[in-house]
Amino acid sequence: MSDVALVISDLGRGGTQRVLTNLANYWSQSGIEVTVITLQKRDRDFFQLSPSVRRIEIGGVSESKSIFSAVQSNLNQIRAIREAIRSTGAPVVVGFIGATNILVIAACIGLRIRVVISERNDPKVQSIGRIWDFLRWAFYRFADVVTANSHGAVNSLARYVPKRKLAYIPNILVIPPESEPFTFARPTILAVGCLHRQKAFDILLESFAMICAQITDWQLAFVGDGPENEALHKQARSLGIGEQVQWLGAKEDPFPYYRAAEIFALPSRYEGTPNALLEAMACGLPAVVSDGSPGLLEWVEDGISGKVVPVENAQGLANALLDLIRDPALRKQLGQAAKLRVAECTPENAVRVWEDVVGLRG
Repeated sequence: MSDVALVISDLGRGGTQRVLTNLANYWSQSGIEVTVITLQKRDRDFFQLSPSVRRIEIGGVSESKSIFSAVQSNLNQIRAIREAIRSTGAPVVVGFIGATNILVIAACIGLRIRVVISERNDPKVQSIGRIWDFLRWAFYRFADVVTANSHGAVNSLARYVPKRKLAYIPNILVIPPESEPFTFARPTILAVGCLHRQKAFDILLESFAMICAQITDWQLAFVGDGPENEALHKQARSLGIGEQVQWLGAKEDPFPYYRAAEIFALPSRYEGTPNALLEAMACGLPAVVSDGSPGLLEWVEDGISGKVVPVENAQGLANALLDLIRDPALRKQLGQAAKLRVAECTPENAVRVWEDVVGLRG
């Protein structure tokens, strides 16, 4: 019998997968019986669960070639999720990420179980596809609690979810102890995240190209992988900055790179509350972010805990980076303020909120 079941599509690379893994491991180590249910098999895993966390893999997830096969596939998944949840005996289930949330709500119809879903982005700015967007609008209201990791996303969800069912929960920030020290060969602007159009790393490359002639001793480094990998490499070469850009790939533990960098940059086109930003701030890095989403601005206040630039504005981003590069004292000041700002995301604070919302306390 489990105390709580967590459902997600997979444990591959991604901020949501990191949050779920941190939450499951923390609860399990605290004596709470946790079961994690994934739609994908564990051969897709990037993050590792504690051995004390029970794991159920549903499998059988594949790309559908027609509307009929898609409907049939989703019905099969709903049945499989329902059976997996029932087998845990858990009185509460937590779903993660849009489409999986909808499947979880459908799977729990008629079950006497508390259903909590976790929206990890801002629905106002992130579409999950026309049909899934409609289903999100139609189904989310039937969950017992709908959570989001930014107040902006909570406000967006209030358009179709009763306010009494909405809850803000900060991301859980687990900072591993320092291991082997890592150093960059040059002062470094660091970007961490999926190499996806959402992150606007193409704008970051363009901005860096504008200033690299003035800062020849600096470099730009990326930790992450994704669908834009090849296009971004090509863009760096075409901009003539290939030798000043370092591609490090995806890392399960990005903290050595945060600790070794001088500046963190995340000029996203849209976001919820990205783990990478909170992790960088916790390491005392001054961050430069865009004003593309409310979630970013809830953490970074321009000139106080970082720098904010207009979304998709390469020149504005270049100017902000140059200001920080030329002013070490400003970097230190903003970095210290950033570290204080993310204190609410420590496991002790964030998990307490999760437990209150999920119903594991009192």
